[in-house]
Amino acid sequence: MQRVVRALLIARTLTSLKASSSFSSSTAITNRNDITCDSKKIVTGATVMMTTATNSTNNATTNIHASIKKRLLFLRHGQAMHNPRAEEAKDKGCSHETFLKLMQEDDAFDAPLTQLGISQATLASLSYKHKVKDVQLVVSSPLTRAIHTADLTIPPTSLQNRICIEDFREINGWLLNSKRRSKQDLIHIFHPHWDFNYLPSEQDDAWTETLESQESCAERCYQGMLWLKEREETNILTVAHGGLLRFAMVQHPNIIVVDGRKTQEQRFENCELREYDVEFTTNIDMLAEKQNEAHVDEDADTNNEENTGVTVKVTTERPLIILREIH
Repeated sequence: MQRVVRALLIARTLTSLKASSSFSSSTAITNRNDITCDSKKIVTGATVMMTTATNSTNNATTNIHASIKKRLLFLRHGQAMHNPRAEEAKDKGCSHETFLKLMQEDDAFDAPLTQLGISQATLASLSYKHKVKDVQLVVSSPLTRAIHTADLTIPPTSLQNRICIEDFREINGWLLNSKRRSKQDLIHIFHPHWDFNYLPSEQDDAWTETLESQESCAERCYQGMLWLKEREETNILTVAHGGLLRFAMVQHPNIIVVDGRKTQEQRFENCELREYDVEFTTNIDMLAEKQNEAHVDEDADTNNEENTGVTVKVTTERPLIILREIH
């Protein structure tokens, strides 16, 4: 059922999008899975034609373009202390259990950047200079490896506000590298450039000894994107984490990524920046018939990780977020 719900959402999205300056008439969309729906297959990397959808009852054009558009940049932090061995093993195709075991062995509280991570972020300030020059707002996970990466990549100036948001932290719990410092510690380290007033508590009350579900992590990122939607800034850089971004962009039913990437290219590398034209749409026409609960897809890309916990309600009140990567 979860595959069918997501497949229907993607299929109805594609048939509802107009061919316009924002979405070309022929665009590659990465749907993440081969999903069968109504005897038709949606294939990863397929080329599709954007068409105008009409409402059969009143012959009116769908309201998909009653939307808000922004330019969002997402940057993964540089290499941190818990990354080297686990990431190397993952690149070689290790099991998820082995990946977690290596992360646990190399665990460190609020894992800081390694020297390589610092070099990556410093180099990023040059490599991405043309992309970040018009950024109006810098948003970061409250974990120091993300904040440090942000400051090295786009050095603080009076031109951008800098805000830490809890929603963009890495998948939470179990590992100490996902536990944040107190608000006072963060203020002491990074003040006056950062605003930590959006953090809900002085201490990290959200961290537990149990690993957060992928669904919950993806939903947090979705809520963070909705927070970005409400901001007045239109050019925003968000510095976050590989797991969080993958769970949200690959698995969340209300986030559609148009990027043409192959499966092995979906995960952000350390200090990798991706730029998107983003549309927040009122997806009433697409979701009115489907009030089911949508769960995380269980495909090969998840490495058979257990997905339990918070379920994602697909309702007409929750906007669809369409991210079209700018190459």
